[in-house]
Amino acid sequence: MPGRYSRGLTRVSLASFVMASFSPRCEIRQLAVFVYPGGIKAPDAERITVFYGRRGRPVKKPRFIPAQLAHQLARKLQAKRLGTVAVL
Repeated sequence: MPGRYSRGLTRVSLASFVMASFSPRCEIRQLAVFVYPGGIKAPDAERITVFYGRRGRPVKKPRFIPAQLAHQLARKLQAKRLGTVAVL
């Protein structure tokens, strides 16, 4: 059946193409900043977690935002030296 597989894909390459396209990935992330009130990041130190939303402002509970925006905001927050920035 020559017309069944378009673009010259064989059964083997078609199977590997389909398997490769369904890899587990997440396009949305959460942005959090961990602040240490004493200024010292130690194992027993108190930690305050602040989540950020789409507009780059703190929110009360974790919000999902697009991954590209989360990484962009993380770079801006790292420059401010507020604490440890994490994209979850």
